[in-house]
Amino acid sequence: MDKKLFITHGGQKLCALYRPVGSYSDSLVVMAHGGPGGDKHGPLGLFDLLAEKLEMELGLSSLRFDFRGYGESDGTPLDMTVRSRAEELGSVMAWTRERGYRRIALVAESLGASVALLGERPEVDVLALLWPALVLAETDLKAYFAPEKERELGKNGFLLEGKIPISAAFVRECRNLDLTPALGQVRLPTLIVHGDADRCVPVEQSRRACDRIPGTKKLVIVPGEGHSLGRPAERTVVLESVLEWLGAYLG
Repeated sequence: MDKKLFITHGGQKLCALYRPVGSYSDSLVVMAHGGPGGDKHGPLGLFDLLAEKLEMELGLSSLRFDFRGYGESDGTPLDMTVRSRAEELGSVMAWTRERGYRRIALVAESLGASVALLGERPEVDVLALLWPALVLAETDLKAYFAPEKERELGKNGFLLEGKIPISAAFVRECRNLDLTPALGQVRLPTLIVHGDADRCVPVEQSRRACDRIPGTKKLVIVPGEGHSLGRPAERTVVLESVLEWLGAYLG
């Protein structure tokens, strides 16, 4: 059963759903959603499904949370940058240590995977990156560089993506942030899952990641063009791949 709680970060609160399994386990799976947008439920409810399966099939506890400005967390979307999210993830990891967890898996999707790679995560033992964004300027976020967007940014100081405001700081990250060099430091067992016709984040980024990660790694390429692989057959492959990986290295 999920328990809603709030994790403090810099005087603000991050809303989380915590699903503990028994009192004996020292293992926990943390899930980090993508963006801009996104929330603790994951794309099309992926994280909710994963939390249920982790409990039922592997007996693993889990925690999924909202980054600042999204879901039920404090802040506004204008607070969002990859670097700010990396700091928020650090507060979540501190909470896991306070709770006594010693073996941690991190499942991160899309921009959440960028966040996972940005900072060192010595407390993480196992990593699962779902359709990870490594070079932001080579993803659909490059739309922010169009001339009309530059004019909007110059006029307002931010962009609107639908109803979501996007900060100038995040647009600068989209131009400049390349997480490829960080891959050489990843020595955790790392699973990467990606759709072969993803129109938001090219699958070549995951192929590049798998080539450059020196530790134990596995790349699962799923036939399907949806960025979050939400069709039933695609979703089954995603869930089974993650469960198998976490069961092997954390279960």
